[in-house]
Amino acid sequence: MTPHGGEKEERMASVGGTVRVFTRQATGLTKEIGTLDTFVYNVNNQNIGIGVAFILLFVPGFYVAADGGRADMFQSMVIAAILALPMAAVYALFAAAIPRSGGDYVYISRTLHPLLGFVASWNWVAWMTVYIGVPAAYFAKYGLSGMFRSIGVALGSADLVAFANNFVDPVWILAVGTILIAFFAVIFALGTRIYFRLQNVVFAIGMFGVVLAIALAFLGNSADFAANFDAYVGGAGGAAGASGNAIEVGAASFEQTLFSSTLPQFIVLFAITSSFLGGEVRRARVSQMLGMPGGVLFVTVWMILLVAAVQNLVGLPLLGGISGGYFSPGDTFGLSFVPSYNELVAAAYPGNVIVALLLGFTFVFWTYVWLPINFLASTRALLAWSIDGLMPAKVSEVNEQRHTPTVAIIIVAVLGWISLFMYTIGIGGFKIDTLYGIFGWILSFILCAIAAIVFPYRHRAVFESSPVNWRVGGIPLMSIVGAVATVALLVVEYIWWADPINGLAGTPAIFESLGIWPPIMIALTAGVFVTGALWYLGARAIQAQRGVRIERAFAEIPPE
Repeated sequence: MTPHGGEKEERMASVGGTVRVFTRQATGLTKEIGTLDTFVYNVNNQNIGIGVAFILLFVPGFYVAADGGRADMFQSMVIAAILALPMAAVYALFAAAIPRSGGDYVYISRTLHPLLGFVASWNWVAWMTVYIGVPAAYFAKYGLSGMFRSIGVALGSADLVAFANNFVDPVWILAVGTILIAFFAVIFALGTRIYFRLQNVVFAIGMFGVVLAIALAFLGNSADFAANFDAYVGGAGGAAGASGNAIEVGAASFEQTLFSSTLPQFIVLFAITSSFLGGEVRRARVSQMLGMPGGVLFVTVWMILLVAAVQNLVGLPLLGGISGGYFSPGDTFGLSFVPSYNELVAAAYPGNVIVALLLGFTFVFWTYVWLPINFLASTRALLAWSIDGLMPAKVSEVNEQRHTPTVAIIIVAVLGWISLFMYTIGIGGFKIDTLYGIFGWILSFILCAIAAIVFPYRHRAVFESSPVNWRVGGIPLMSIVGAVATVALLVVEYIWWADPINGLAGTPAIFESLGIWPPIMIALTAGVFVTGALWYLGARAIQAQRGVRIERAFAEIPPE
């Protein structure tokens, strides 16, 4: 670890008696991100397509109590939205009050303590880089596989179905994911504006697919679906009578519903990533409010509509059977992988190649979208650390022509590829299992919510001059929202700890069936915070030996 050093690399100035220590007085980034860009960025990071796919693949078959009580998917989505909205408002208020790159690294380090801010941000980047590699894998695993299989079944082509099965092979997933990560690294190196143009186009394609799936599911013949599903599975080379795996459906259980909210929470909790791009967003107050809390509401409504449409077509008993066969598709259905909702809707229109193509093709554009979003946000976090002296100065260098941090892009691309490898191939039998990292990730959110309570009092002048200096009964609205968000996030944290399926303290049988040793995931979660603290303390010690007190940088708001 060699944070930037030497007097030549420091830009030190005394203004109003306060010493500033930054690598430079401007990031070199430009305000290229508009309101629509911000909204789409956050909606994509929630991910309607993958969100609904995961809810349908895991909730109906796994969130079932011993007495038959089941989770209510609609209540689950509403609970998730209620818990996520206060936090989204906190990040939107901060992004408007301090529109700087780096997200809650800036908010927490300037309000609570530099160490807490850096560790929270380190935690963010650790998991964001994981979610560069994982969606790179999803592109093949859930996207290309289902698209080619549904087209193959519609065409009656066994060869195309066999080709589709390749995309769930770890080596194929690694190869396709590597190409995808390299593609986005090049896009980001060429310019942020290029990415946002691409993002908005593919978002339109993805939303068209969601609307199409809803319409076709509601218009499809639910009475004939079991027979059509049997024909689809048979056409894919699967077992006969696949619809016979339908389960009995019991009454709704609040406990199962609450725990199952981890799946929609996994979606709507992440409507806040545009905060990392704060210094590049135009009209921050409007853009961030629309993009964060507005994004949560937008995504929740569309998820409810899509789940309702698919449940109406397929029926909850069969959805439960399909979900329950997720980890044993060969034994249950004679298939290499269970179908996602796009395949289920296509199955209702047997032999219709156009329907299969449109549903499969548009769904592909939901599978990978976390990749570029987390990629871009991670580079901005590294840039912010570097400006404060916690990373080498080279990391914050920005290409003067393209306004992109080239070194940071390379670092993030490498980290993303490592996560892809650990998700697909692994080392010594150990692979990354993604959902078990959410518990640790939420700790950063809690710190930010606490910072929101304190910020209007700790930085009164900045708050009063901000466009969000609103008060309710004389109390800053930001503090009120921060307090509500803190309580909501503590509830969220409990759910992510206790949920027997996705919680960090999950049922041992679940861990064993997935080949995961629980203490490893717990140690990994704790290790992220420990390594972050060690990096900060090491960087501070190195800079102190050079005569630089990096604490002085945290006394000011960083440059735009």
